[in-house]
Amino acid sequence: MKITIAQLKKLEACSDQVALFEKIFGASAKVTLENCLIAAEAGLDIDWASQRLLTSRQRAAYLAAEASAWAAYKAATGPAWADYETARAQAFFEASQIN
Repeated sequence: MKITIAQLKKLEACSDQVALFEKIFGASAKVTLENCLIAAEAGLDIDWASQRLLTSRQRAAYLAAEASAWAAYKAATGPAWADYETARAQAFFEASQIN
């Protein structure tokens, strides 16, 4: 699969995203893992692309992988968020005790 500036414009991609794509890849880019990682790191909207450039079967596979990634992210960050919320509650309590 290849993505081109012409495709993005035809699909009415945001002008800033088209400009960013062109800055990074030029007129077109082959969809490779390396290019996908570059695109994500640069801030290109991967979800937008998945909605407009993938077939329904490809999109379903993308959504399944994304759900798995979110689950892993939540499992990894959940304890830290809980600690953060506890610290905020403690800070609120302590601040409320100041006369």
